[in-house]
Amino acid sequence: MTPYETFMNGARMARKIAAECLEEAKTADTARGFHLIVEHDRHIERAEDYEMRAHWYAPEIEQEIAA
Repeated sequence: MTPYETFMNGARMARKIAAECLEEAKTADTARGFHLIVEHDRHIERAEDYEMRAHWYAPEIEQEIAA
């Protein structure tokens, strides 16, 4: 697996966990809901960081598409 694939896989997993946190927050009590929303934001930031790092290793075609 290339570094690009590794970072993009990490970003997908972080976004999946973020979505799960947000879904659980809808039915949780108030305190737990706030905690889950904070966790959601943390995972989104992590996903964005992984995506940024993935672009350092992106194949040339991916870089051309992004430009």
